[in-house]
Amino acid sequence: MMLNFVVIANPENRRVGLLQQALFNFDLAPATVVAYADLIAGKETLERFNAPNTIIRFESPEKNFRVEKAIIAAGAEVPDAGNQQRINASATAELTFDKGRILYPRQWYLGWRYLLHRWEKQLQCPTMNHPHDITVMFDKPLCCDRFLRHNIPVPRSIGVIYNYDHLREQMELQKCDRVFIKLAHSSAASGIVAYRTNSHRESAITTVERVRQGGQTFLYNSRKIRHYTKREEIADIINLLTAEGVQVEEWLPKAQMQGCQFDVRVVVINGEAQHIVIRLGKSPMTNLHLGNERGDTEEFLAKVGYENWEVMKQTCQAAAALFPNSLYCGIDLLILPNFRNHVILEINAFGDLLPGITWNGIDTYTSEVRAVLKGEKCLT
Repeated sequence: MMLNFVVIANPENRRVGLLQQALFNFDLAPATVVAYADLIAGKETLERFNAPNTIIRFESPEKNFRVEKAIIAAGAEVPDAGNQQRINASATAELTFDKGRILYPRQWYLGWRYLLHRWEKQLQCPTMNHPHDITVMFDKPLCCDRFLRHNIPVPRSIGVIYNYDHLREQMELQKCDRVFIKLAHSSAASGIVAYRTNSHRESAITTVERVRQGGQTFLYNSRKIRHYTKREEIADIINLLTAEGVQVEEWLPKAQMQGCQFDVRVVVINGEAQHIVIRLGKSPMTNLHLGNERGDTEEFLAKVGYENWEVMKQTCQAAAALFPNSLYCGIDLLILPNFRNHVILEINAFGDLLPGITWNGIDTYTSEVRAVLKGEKCLT
């Protein structure tokens, strides 16, 4: 009997087209597309997908402001400790699109987690990526704790940080003068700060643009990397980010190629490290959408060496194995300047979007569909 795929997505997102092409490659029927907007509004339910040989895939809810507002609204009544900004559900409807603005990231996550838990209860068939796994992958501190418990190498955490003054205090106590500050629930380098300080000066290199208007500070994601050196501006940014919840970790040096520092995105599919992208950094942030370039894979493998690369792949595979109900994930791997030591920076539930990158001649989506067809993964 032929498999029937269902994809939960924003229908206009290019990820949907990549999945449909992968299904076409295997002469499978196109996936049924369920819009996040309809699922959130209750116009759709996953309970109706209960036929044999049906499998559901959750895609990223990215790049749709209507859906972003609906997720924020879903988090309005979710209890939470902390002093982050909150907005009630009715007020979210009045939000207007303001390109790049960082809007209620903690409340967004609370809504996203609430919705995924709701949809998990509706499931009547297997999934390619399980809602519970997705919620954990969207929580950087939680992932860091899980990795540490299972001896997966990660950068040293500075611990829970409440504000700028607390950060300075902890950095001094822990003898750490360089840290990365990351929003706990962000992706695509949103709200990330590379911060360093000594007794004389401090510096914050960041994707965040600080805008003052009407006596308030607003933070925006920017593709132009900003460099702040004034304490007042740095403290303001860090205070706003820490109020939303952050992961703060030691800023480790990266290996270099072609005159640039780099890290590696590794996609693990069905337990195997497959597709990789070398991300050359013009700044501490290596995300490709920030104008960074892809490095030469063959040059990278030659520099690392076969045995070291096998060890690094095993680390990525061990990290992915901690999420046994998800067929795939994207892992950000940092390699230190000796080209041997390495750490996992992040794990990404939707980190398989690598257009033009192939492994054994096929793209990520085709490899994922093939894994499902082979029945090599026990999907739940």
